[in-house]
Amino acid sequence: MTTSTPTGRTKVDLTDPADLLAAIPYLLGFHPEDSVVVFGLRGPGRMKQGLVMRVDLPPPGLEQDQARDLAIRLAVSGHTGATLAVVGGGAANKAGRPPRRRFVRRLEASLAEYEISVTHSVWAPRIAADVRWGCYRERTCGGILPDPRDSVAAAIVTGAGHVTHASREELERLFDPVAPETLARRADLLTRMADPPWRGEDPVPAGVAEVNAALTRLDSGDRAISDDQAVRLAWALSLVEVRGACLLTAVPADSSLARTAEDLWLILARELPAPEAAEALVLKAHAAYVRGDLATAGMALARAGEADPGHGLAKLLSTALNAMVPPADLIEVVLRQQAEGPPEIALRRSGGTG
Repeated sequence: MTTSTPTGRTKVDLTDPADLLAAIPYLLGFHPEDSVVVFGLRGPGRMKQGLVMRVDLPPPGLEQDQARDLAIRLAVSGHTGATLAVVGGGAANKAGRPPRRRFVRRLEASLAEYEISVTHSVWAPRIAADVRWGCYRERTCGGILPDPRDSVAAAIVTGAGHVTHASREELERLFDPVAPETLARRADLLTRMADPPWRGEDPVPAGVAEVNAALTRLDSGDRAISDDQAVRLAWALSLVEVRGACLLTAVPADSSLARTAEDLWLILARELPAPEAAEALVLKAHAAYVRGDLATAGMALARAGEADPGHGLAKLLSTALNAMVPPADLIEVVLRQQAEGPPEIALRRSGGTG
């Protein structure tokens, strides 16, 4: 499987290959295996870090296709340079040269076709302290990796309250739904409920109040979702105006409200049946996208597509993800919506989650 996960909110020192390799798990949100990670650079002049992509190493016969795809993705998003890092892919040979050299050569050649210069091409069998790393271009280049937990990227990511997972599979398991019988029971309740649960009330303010109440409970440490709460929150998120207010919680990405809301979306993604779970999954994907964690965003969008194949916003975000739209551009859209949105439906922005 090949998946692209651009990110870029945490900057790293691209001039030191060892530090760059050590930072990879904290940039992606998980420890990659058998992957190539491409660090994009933008110029002219002194080039700055752009997007970061991770893809699975290609099987034999697909190396040229993947090399060309990566080069195109960097070129269309305005990158003029790149640093390449292979993680895994086999062991070094007897001479100490890293594996997957043929693929790296093809990737470098494809990038050159688009006038994208390659600063470094490096390899490590895995990202861990005291692991020996090497270079593809220079046989004398290499060394021992420092402890990734001591990297600047680790300090930034951990300080922001984000978790780095042991593997991509561990990250994906966060989205696993609750017990099937629980989902079946809630699906039945939603099917039998023809009208919104807030009788005699305007559904939009009532839906916003429902989400605010859930955020308050989560702030206090209450992560449990009852059947009644699940049904009421599913109704709330089905309202376009309420969902719009929920999207705004992602900005600013480092706020306590953004962190609490993203946590709530993940809980609801697991606690709601399909197709209602798609609304929470899209909100989770959007929040992760805004803060630059597009590995998580991609996983959430894939689950949303399974829950509701026709979900419009899921398709829109998937298109942006595949086109490598930078998170900063997405934030501009969110801020514009925030300025234009009706204040009476805004979720709270002060107190425990503001």
